[in-house]
Amino acid sequence: MLRSAAIWVTACIVCCATWEYFGSHFVIVRLLISRPTLVFEYALRHSDTLLIATRYTLIESLLGLAIAATFSFGVMFVCFYFPKLLDLVLPVMVTSQVIPLITLAPLLIMLFGIGLQAKVMMAALLSFFPLFVYFAAGFKAIPASTNELLYIYAAPTLFRIVRINIPLSLPSIMAGIKVSATLSVMGAIVAEFNGADYGLGKNLFLAAKRLEPELMMVSIIITALMGGLLYQAVRMIERRIGKWYS
Repeated sequence: MLRSAAIWVTACIVCCATWEYFGSHFVIVRLLISRPTLVFEYALRHSDTLLIATRYTLIESLLGLAIAATFSFGVMFVCFYFPKLLDLVLPVMVTSQVIPLITLAPLLIMLFGIGLQAKVMMAALLSFFPLFVYFAAGFKAIPASTNELLYIYAAPTLFRIVRINIPLSLPSIMAGIKVSATLSVMGAIVAEFNGADYGLGKNLFLAAKRLEPELMMVSIIITALMGGLLYQAVRMIERRIGKWYS
């Protein structure tokens, strides 16, 4: 653990030192990605507005992930009651992914405006598919012998779902949530690109228009940290509820 942390710290120091050197000696690098010292100074000077933007994007991401998880669990519950239905639903879900969902962001802005709803819907759309697919894969991976045993003993449907299907699908479910947690951040950022009052996506859009590399870099760093923290939060939850397999 300590060795891994030391490697990460060393890698960060080397990257920052390299970035600082090239940003100080090459104008084109300075114009594109600035320098760590300037980015840090910018973050300190504009900490209030950055915190507001971070809060908005985080709320949008969490709400989108919650909606995607709720809808995915709802669909899978129905499929648990009617297992043959999954064979019909899954191809439809896969086919829907042929549409580049990111291109729907302008449509959502037109439908819901530039407020919270459009960003939450975009985050939910990007989060739903991997979560549903991982959930379905976990259900499909349940051994046939287990289902046959439940059938022989005439186990009630609710008991089979709550006590057997969901626990045995839990590793896949948690893997899907970890993927969806990072995608929800991306969905919120993409929606903010197309119109928003606040948010890290709006910051990135303004940074590109105004040629402000400090704003761009600090927004990118915060976005990366947000995605990493959400991923780690899901991992911590998994360690608590999935001790039997983790």
